[in-house]
Amino acid sequence: MVTPFAFAGLTAETLAKYIDHTVLSPAHTLADVERACEEAIGYGFATVSVSPYDIERAVKLLEGSDVAAGGAVGIALGHSGLRAKRTEAETCTRAGADEIDMVINLVTMKSGRHSDVRDEITAVRKVASGLTLKVILECCYLTDDEKVKACEIAVEAGADFVKTSTGFGRGGATASDVALLKRAVGEEAQVKAAGGIRTFAHVMEMLEAGATRIGTSAGAAILKDFQAHQQHRGN
Repeated sequence: MVTPFAFAGLTAETLAKYIDHTVLSPAHTLADVERACEEAIGYGFATVSVSPYDIERAVKLLEGSDVAAGGAVGIALGHSGLRAKRTEAETCTRAGADEIDMVINLVTMKSGRHSDVRDEITAVRKVASGLTLKVILECCYLTDDEKVKACEIAVEAGADFVKTSTGFGRGGATASDVALLKRAVGEEAQVKAAGGIRTFAHVMEMLEAGATRIGTSAGAAILKDFQAHQQHRGN
């Protein structure tokens, strides 16, 4: 249910600026990357988020636009370790990425090896100096205490955002997780909601819970859904 105040001052252009348009499906093609970049430029999305393999192509396709290029590091499980994540981050930054989304190592987080979690984030932060860094917690596998601790570690290591999900886990973004993460980071970082967000109503639920960025592969559909809501309100 979209609340009436959710529409106040909201336009398709302002809504688009919340959206990171993602192309990370295991079976995506280069044509999908090209189409996503075209859509992102056309709608004015915040970023296009792609794999290290695709980042150079995305940077070139987005050149001259206001859309940022984002590289995904450690997708999907986060188990690759510090050296691999640093190398992936280097691939992205050398290609011209503007933002990095990295997955924490759930093995170390679940095992209480917090210094290892911090070391990985710190290593990527160093490589991505000056870029926006989003740290993906994959909340569906963490207890609330672990989510809060992961937020604390991410902020200490220099993250600009904490992010709910990769979209590959057993669960995606929830309003309760977004609110919890926002309480944990306060004003020291922002929250990105991702995973299963495919409608305008779901986007508004995440924004109202405290998210300031939305990761989704359904950006175009969400904008069309928003326009349909506007038309319905005008009738």
